[in-house]
Amino acid sequence: MPQAQPNPLSDIQSRYGGERNGSHLKGCTVAGQVSDLYTVDGMVFCGKTDGPYDYRQIGLFASIELGLPLHSSHKLAAEEAKGQPSAANDNKLFASIIPPTNRTPSADELRRLKRLAARYGGQLTGSAIIRKNGTEKDAPAGNIWIHSDGKPYFRNGDGGAPCEEPDPLLAVNPANWQGVPIPHREWYIEDLIPMRQVTLLYGDGGVGKSLLALQIAAAGAMSIETLGLDPRAGKALYLGAEDEEAEFQRRLADISKAHGRDLSDLFMFRLLPMADKDALLSVPDKSGTMQPTPLWLDVSEFAESYEPRLIVLDTVADLFAGDEIKRGQARQFITMLRKLAIRINCAIILLAHPSVQGMTSGSGTSGSTGWSNSSRSRLYLTRGDKDDDSDLRVLKTMKINYGKVGGEIKLRWHEGAFVLDDGKPSLAAGLVARRDDELFRELLSAINRSGQRVAPTKGVNYAPAVMVLRPEANGVSKKALEAAMQRLLATGLIKVIMDGPPSKQRQRLIVSAEDFGPDLEAS
Repeated sequence: MPQAQPNPLSDIQSRYGGERNGSHLKGCTVAGQVSDLYTVDGMVFCGKTDGPYDYRQIGLFASIELGLPLHSSHKLAAEEAKGQPSAANDNKLFASIIPPTNRTPSADELRRLKRLAARYGGQLTGSAIIRKNGTEKDAPAGNIWIHSDGKPYFRNGDGGAPCEEPDPLLAVNPANWQGVPIPHREWYIEDLIPMRQVTLLYGDGGVGKSLLALQIAAAGAMSIETLGLDPRAGKALYLGAEDEEAEFQRRLADISKAHGRDLSDLFMFRLLPMADKDALLSVPDKSGTMQPTPLWLDVSEFAESYEPRLIVLDTVADLFAGDEIKRGQARQFITMLRKLAIRINCAIILLAHPSVQGMTSGSGTSGSTGWSNSSRSRLYLTRGDKDDDSDLRVLKTMKINYGKVGGEIKLRWHEGAFVLDDGKPSLAAGLVARRDDELFRELLSAINRSGQRVAPTKGVNYAPAVMVLRPEANGVSKKALEAAMQRLLATGLIKVIMDGPPSKQRQRLIVSAEDFGPDLEAS
């Protein structure tokens, strides 16, 4: 006659209580929740009294994790269940695992659980379980425990999932640095954009901050200089929440052309256009603490795999769902970005719009001081003085923890890209000069054909002053036209002749190739 199999519920009832009814143990208290335990064909199952039973064969896995005595006929099945991927890795199945409520935590586990309690809230009990009042993702209340794999998990009635554990506090002894070479400070752009940090780039709408950041990233990806600057050569990643893919194609084509390159040279550049998508990277939970979104987790995962030297995030208004005025939320967001920068050794440029007050004061900031204080570099792109032309921009260094504040770089928009207005000579700057020279000659020829007369000296007929008022000037400044006039006079492409009757001759400016006489050249 076969021997009767012992019922595992006998061992479980001694731990969790409950009322025994054959193969059913009703009203057990498991991790502070009332549950039912029962067996089917010798296998243990767990289900809440106020919901449907869970018929997954996870109970054996839970039992062996608890170290409960099992009959030999059950141990083999339990070991098999423990090795199944569905039992070991499916987060949802952890909802059915019986947490070790009566197990005494080790000293290390207790320290970890205390940190988890401080991070997530709740009450730490003697059985090493944290009663949660809600999770960072607004899930129902539940518990956290250290699982047998050494990782903390959150459990509620709907499922279980791993939870992020705060980093332990590590104290550094500077005496250990004796004899160790001092590490060189790394820059993406010397004295402007530090590596492993977040740089804020402020600029009013339409001033061109997105174009500037795109140009810097593209130059680094193409391993070339731009604007007299030398970005660190390497991969670049650009997340743009304001523009579509087609707009980025146009801009990158202009940038490549301005540097004498092709789009095919951008093979180390990756673009994430998000104009038609939800681009939020961080949102506040019910307690107001900023939490990463699934998109940020995806971006981080891609960045860790791609390993860019620069990441551009455009802009704060589209990526940050918190309150810009709240210093704590600003710092949490910047800290989230900095963690990635440190982890993959890259620089991050975060674009933002200044407030009206920030533009009025000239600081270029917006929201809480937490933004500026949390970053290690802050740049401000602004338009030139009102007397200058509409293409002029000034990039100002408003804050740099590791360098000198107050530096300025004058830029000029030219055919879809920025070039230096002053400073280092460059091919792009020469293109601007040639454009202005050609425009001056075209305007001078048109003026002369109309019968109007202009002169090289200041007065009512001063050539640059007359030209700047014509629609064909396309916004080129008087100052730029004056410089073009001097270059053209020096090369002889334009010249001054004497015009009018002998008794009242005046200087007149003409294109040299259009001099058909009989006027006399001015001596």
